[in-house]
Amino acid sequence: MRAIKTKLSPVAEGELTRTGAVVQRLRVVAAHRAEEILAEVPATLRRLRTFLLVLSVSVPLFIVGLVPVLWHFAH
Repeated sequence: MRAIKTKLSPVAEGELTRTGAVVQRLRVVAAHRAEEILAEVPATLRRLRTFLLVLSVSVPLFIVGLVPVLWHFAH
């Protein structure tokens, strides 16, 4: 995972007690987490594409291989 390094603005101890400062801090943290999640989307889509490719090749091959086995048991 590619780490996103952003410097969060420092907040003084006394400011954290104010509602506005808390809300602002929560917004900064939420925005940071959203950026981290969005950074993972391309890698996840690549993994999904690879999975679908493997599935689209292996399932038909399995079915084609199963036909002779079932044919043998039918006779």
